[in-house]
Amino acid sequence: MNRNAKTYQVLARKWRPQTFADLIGQEHVTRTLQNTITQNRVGHAYLFVGSRGIGKTSGARIFAKALNCEAGVVTEPCCQCQSCREIASGSSMDVIEIDGASHNKVEHIRDIRNNVIFTPSRGRYKIYIIDEVHMLTNAAWNALLKTLEEPPPHVKFFFATTEPHKVLPTVVSRCQRFDLKRIPVPLIVKRLEEIVQAEQVQADERALAAIARAADGGMRDALSILDQIIAFCSGRDRGTPIQETDVIEIFGLASGLELRDMVAAMLGNDVASAMGIIQQLADHGRDLERLFADLVQYSRNVMVATVCADPAHLLEVTPSELQDLLALSRSSRPQLVTRILEGLVSAEGGIRHALNKRVFLEAAMVRIMRDAHSLQIDDLIARLNELRQGGLNIPMAQVSPGPSGQTPPSPPAPARHDIKKNVITPPVEPPRPQAQAAPEPEEPMAEAPVEVAPPQPAAAAAWPEEDSARQNQSMADDLPPWDQDEEPDAETTIFYEPTPEPEPAPDSQPAASASAAAPPPPEPDPMPRSPEVQLPESQTQPGQLWQRLLAEIATRPGGKLIHPLLETLQPVSLINHALAVAYHDDFPGESLDLIQQPENLTLIQDCFRRIYPESDATVIIKRYLESVSDESLKQRPKSTPEIRQRVEASEFVRRVCDAFGGTVIDVRGH
Repeated sequence: MNRNAKTYQVLARKWRPQTFADLIGQEHVTRTLQNTITQNRVGHAYLFVGSRGIGKTSGARIFAKALNCEAGVVTEPCCQCQSCREIASGSSMDVIEIDGASHNKVEHIRDIRNNVIFTPSRGRYKIYIIDEVHMLTNAAWNALLKTLEEPPPHVKFFFATTEPHKVLPTVVSRCQRFDLKRIPVPLIVKRLEEIVQAEQVQADERALAAIARAADGGMRDALSILDQIIAFCSGRDRGTPIQETDVIEIFGLASGLELRDMVAAMLGNDVASAMGIIQQLADHGRDLERLFADLVQYSRNVMVATVCADPAHLLEVTPSELQDLLALSRSSRPQLVTRILEGLVSAEGGIRHALNKRVFLEAAMVRIMRDAHSLQIDDLIARLNELRQGGLNIPMAQVSPGPSGQTPPSPPAPARHDIKKNVITPPVEPPRPQAQAAPEPEEPMAEAPVEVAPPQPAAAAAWPEEDSARQNQSMADDLPPWDQDEEPDAETTIFYEPTPEPEPAPDSQPAASASAAAPPPPEPDPMPRSPEVQLPESQTQPGQLWQRLLAEIATRPGGKLIHPLLETLQPVSLINHALAVAYHDDFPGESLDLIQQPENLTLIQDCFRRIYPESDATVIIKRYLESVSDESLKQRPKSTPEIRQRVEASEFVRRVCDAFGGTVIDVRGH
């Protein structure tokens, strides 16, 4: 072994900042320190705060060299005199560096307190630099408080910490605090370019950008990563530069191109491409948790590029990455980018605790894309505003969208309570399919009724007209009116429903007509009802009818559990065979959850139909609203042929139906 060989010095120590100009990204700190020197306002205690590797201890050393430089108290140390060289090497007797993690006891602080009385041996000041000062115990701090507040004129204290919240407030109040910032990616890349050029190493710009992203704002981490990458690529030809793939292979990062393709797939709702990228990254051993964090940051950059006219000063990216972001922003809507970013941020905390991070990432991507690209109420309102700005005369209306999609969803089998609509929906049998052929000869054809109703489309069968009217009216009770400049001539509620595709004509027209005219067979009643008799008016009042319903529920098995809860509800109205009862704001949520259980809702509906023998009898439970849930108000306006004809002839209504593929199925007004 050659003992005379020069010991290699790592890049983090070799290129450690020696002057204020070398301390990049911390201009607010260097400017303040230089001004204190110029104006002779140097304090006795300074606290440098910030994350790792951004220049806290280096800034304290540079400040110490500027104060003790043999050239005088200067704004930039000369770094050539004996004092500057000793401080840089850590051998100065006047600048004492102490590790707070290993010297945190009271006896260590007592040594400092006993030595501050001695003047410096060579320099102007005796300076104590204590790193990781938050590790000192409370007893050690209390022993230093008096000396820290009133030190001798020749003593200065420089503290550095990554966790300032652990430092005693009494200590912070005695210091001038400097908060150092994370170094932006472009500044790290620029500094790395200078270093690789001085080290005669070739590196691609994207490779340096990947190193800067992996450093997470710390210059020391960036130099350590660069040192490792140079050693990894040292076996190649000297003319081969360091590539981005080299950084990715060592540290398991995602490249900028992969992040760009991932975000582009999410913006284009291309689930297959997004899943393929995740599979490729997972198969190559990429850190999926770090991938998710980089994906959030990249989506944020796309959002900034989308909503800002000049995003360059807000983005910490290289020029090539800026061009990719601008290309994505030009092909995306701000609303879509914002929805995707919100979905990523909401799922960011879950991936840290997920056992299978790949499955979590895949499920999160599919959910975020589905939610972001689904039709939003904001899109509907924006489209209506576009139609209104086109010069159309929009009437006063409360528009309640029907079922989403081209066909309405089938009603659920059990009874349920929709809290948003405040409606109890009884079980509804799915519509029976229309017969496509004539019945068997041995079965007699049912006689057609005298008044034959026109056949309803399949969408209307799946969503009965009167049920839709009651549910939408209950939902509209809580909606504010649509303010317009002109006074309305009618109070109108319009329900839109997608227009179904026409059914193909059957082969046998007479047989199909006879089948359509035949009434459906009666369905068996799961519970025997009372005989249908005409109830006196005194028994159809909301209050009296509600009391009869409570008495009926109390006699049923299982009804005694919910009977005390139902007694606290207030009967409101009885309109179109629908009994409305309301709960107040102080009604417990757990009680409402118990009432809305399917078996309890079914029991309420069955009991109501026994005491109120109507085929469409139902119970509606909603929140009590003053001046809305009031039975003294006038009943809901009835529709007339004139009102319906006027609404259907409106150009705005026709344009809305054409835009959303719907048709007017109900109009109420006066």
